Amino acid sequence: MTRTARPHARPAAPAKQPGGNRTAIVATVLGLATACLLGWLWLSRGDDLVDKTLAMERALLAGDASGRAGKRAVDEIIRNVDRMDPAELKQVQQTLEAEWQRARAADIEAYFAAKPDERRSILDRSIDRTLTYKELRFAVNPKASSKDGRRPRKPKTTPPASQAGGGATAAEKAAQRQLLERYYDALRQRARERRIELPAWQ
Repeated sequence: MTRTARPHARPAAPAKQPGGNRTAIVATVLGLATACLLGWLWLSRGDDLVDKTLAMERALLAGDASGRAGKRAVDEIIRNVDRMDPAELKQVQQTLEAEWQRARAADIEAYFAAKPDERRSILDRSIDRTLTYKELRFAVNPKASSKDGRRPRKPKTTPPASQAGGGATAAEKAAQRQLLERYYDALRQRARERRIELPAWQ
């Protein structure tokens, strides 16, 4: 009677360390989640981010949004600006400056064309627009900072395009400067009456 040989027993596999692959799995999942989040943020910004921001700037300067609505618009502009690349940011800043100069020129022209009893309302509108412009300068300057958030830099003090005088003679330029001084004096006086502190550059 022959005996069949029993196969040699295989050595037992080493016991898996608890949580051995768990760290790698968690790291992979977190990596994928981060990549998805970044992709979603990029796609959700939309191609019209600059256009939306410029539209809000114009609406604010025109006085179409004030109070809580205006504050929400400024907050949204800040969020938009923080997501822009340098070229987009430059476009937004330059457009804001151009819109401000155009609005200020319109205010000056309207002030001198108005009847005396109509000028106060024009000054009020200009004061409100100045304060709005200050907030917008704050919003589109990511590098500005203060303990409460961004702080706007002092803007350029070049006169509005319509008041610059191009090829005007020395006498015409002097007359234009006098008109501007009269306007700014009236603007500051009206601000004092309303107990409003205008920016130092105004």
